[in-house]
Amino acid sequence: MGKKVGLIGLGNMGKNMAKNLLKGGYDLTVYDVRQEPVDEAVALGAKGAKTLRELGQACDVIFCMVLNFEQVEASTVSADGVVSGMKPGSILIVTSTIAPSEIKSVAAHAAKAGVRVVDSPVSGGVKGSAAGTMTMMAACDEKTWRDCEDVLKCVGSNATKVGGDIGIGQVVKAANQLLVSVHIVAMAEAMVMATAAGADPVMTAEIIKKSVGRSYMFEEKIPLILERDFANRGALDIQIKDLNICLKTGNEYNVPLPTAAASREMYVMANGMGYGREDLCAIVKVFEQASGVEVKPK
Repeated sequence: MGKKVGLIGLGNMGKNMAKNLLKGGYDLTVYDVRQEPVDEAVALGAKGAKTLRELGQACDVIFCMVLNFEQVEASTVSADGVVSGMKPGSILIVTSTIAPSEIKSVAAHAAKAGVRVVDSPVSGGVKGSAAGTMTMMAACDEKTWRDCEDVLKCVGSNATKVGGDIGIGQVVKAANQLLVSVHIVAMAEAMVMATAAGADPVMTAEIIKKSVGRSYMFEEKIPLILERDFANRGALDIQIKDLNICLKTGNEYNVPLPTAAASREMYVMANGMGYGREDLCAIVKVFEQASGVEVKPK
């Protein structure tokens, strides 16, 4: 393949990205603050970097898959961040979900070192990262896109260039996350209403799947709710961060976001009730506790 690829962050999604890059034949070097996932990746054929600077020196294209802006900033453009070791002309792909203004700040700092940035948040969750089918919402100039398109599509077959301006990737991701969050809250609200009023939740779910009220999130999450399976496939409390980004973006562009605001308050409530590290469909428990019913087979 020729390219030497780096990856910062070996969490649930990052470790799957590493596996797909290795399957794709790339020379991969990884870094994580925890040694255990680094050792696991090395056992599969990757190299492990001891520092971020070392990672930057070793690679042509580097993914940053960490949780939030604080971690992105620390791992990329801080004094000891990966950019400090990257060669001019190399590419930093930020796949974390952060605010448009935040990725612009990272890109501006990286540009001082001659490092090109791709603003590329992702969608698809752990399942998509494992299958290599994530949607990559890439914003960058055309030459940078051509130079890293193959690497992007190795971890996300649905990689798409959504614009040329840094920040547009995060805008598109914010719009997606607004819908994800609102759809799940609406699903929970509707199913608890139907259950409390005496409808069979299993039958109700089957009918909705065949009706115009259905959505991807309904079809993905309602089986888990009916099985009372709230194991973390995407943490509920992350939605608070994502909705804060939505609301911040709406405020910057003077766009009212009433459903996003109401949805955020439900996730804050659920987090306060102790469900923050459960799957985001655990939002249903807030409505259930208020109504005295559970959405499960009779």
